[in-house]
Amino acid sequence: MFGFFESPAPSSPPDPSKLTLQPNENQTLTLPDKRNLGFATYGSTNPSDPVVFVFHGMPGCRLVGRSWDKLCQRIGARLIAIDRPGCGLSTLANRGLIDWPEDVMSLADHLEIERFSVLGASGGGPFALACARFIPKERLRGTTVVCGIGPIDALLDTVPYLSWRLMGITPWLLRLGARYLFLPYLVHPYLTRDPSRLKRVLEDQAKTPEEKAQFNDTSSDTTLDDAVAGLLEAFKQGTGGCYQDGAVLCRDWGFDLRNVDSEKVWLVHGDQDAQAPVKSAQWIDERLGGRTLRVLEGKTHFTIWKDHSEELFRQSAKA
Repeated sequence: MFGFFESPAPSSPPDPSKLTLQPNENQTLTLPDKRNLGFATYGSTNPSDPVVFVFHGMPGCRLVGRSWDKLCQRIGARLIAIDRPGCGLSTLANRGLIDWPEDVMSLADHLEIERFSVLGASGGGPFALACARFIPKERLRGTTVVCGIGPIDALLDTVPYLSWRLMGITPWLLRLGARYLFLPYLVHPYLTRDPSRLKRVLEDQAKTPEEKAQFNDTSSDTTLDDAVAGLLEAFKQGTGGCYQDGAVLCRDWGFDLRNVDSEKVWLVHGDQDAQAPVKSAQWIDERLGGRTLRVLEGKTHFTIWKDHSEELFRQSAKA
C-alpha cells in the first residue's frame, strides 16, 4: 500500500538472537469459538506468585512482555502478555472492547489462575478498563493503565473548537479521520519486514534527549532490537490486527466509565506525553471518580517506563 524511501542504516545491525522467539513466547489457546489466542509468559515461574496480564499498545504484540521479564522475576510476579485479534498469533476477528474480558477470563481459566491483575499500556489501556468494568471483583485484583489513550469523546471535550458537535457531524468525522487517515499514517513506517530498516525507523522516532539516550542504552535487559522483534511479530499477519484495534478504539467503547468500580484502578501518565495527551487521562479520571490518576512530571509516552516500571508492576502484582 505504501512505498518506502531509502533510509540510512541503523546505528548497529539488529541482534539476530533478539529476533528469535523462545518457546515461552509462542503459546496459543484455542478459544470456545475456535479462534486462537496468542500469549507469552514471562517473569516468575512459581505458580503461587501473583499474576499480571499485560495488554500491549498499538501497534504491538505479546513480545512487549520482554521488557519486564527480569523485573518480574526479581519481584516475584508472573507476567502474561496477550495478542489482541489479528496481532501476532491471535486470530483476526471483529471483537469489541466489551468482548476482551471474556478472552482474558478464558486464558486465566486455561492456565488455572483464579485471581489476577491487568496492566494496559497506551492502546492497551481501554482494554484494561473494559476488564475493570466486566470481570468480577473476586477474580480481578486490580487494574493499571499507563499512558492509556482515551475515547473520541475525550478529545471532543478537551479540545475547545472540537466541542461544536453540529448534528453529530464532528464526532463522526473524527472517527472517520482517525480510522482511515491517522491510523494508516501511524502504521505505514512499520510496514517493512527488513529488521535493519525497521530499527532505523524506531531510532528516528526518538525526539527528546532522554528518549534518544533510552533508545541507545544497551545496558538494560531489553534494547531497541526487542522492539524490532515485537513489531515484526505484530504485523506477522499483515495490518489487519492493528486496523481492527484502531476500529475498536475509534468507535463507542460500549460501556460507561462511570459504571467502573474504580476502587482498585490506577491511571499513570506523563505530563509530556505527545502520543496520548494527559488531558484524556484527566477526562477518564473524572468519570472514574477523580481519585485514580497520577501524573509524572517530565515523562513522555516512552520515558515513563525508565524510572517507574518496578513500582508499577509491584503495585499491580500486590493489588
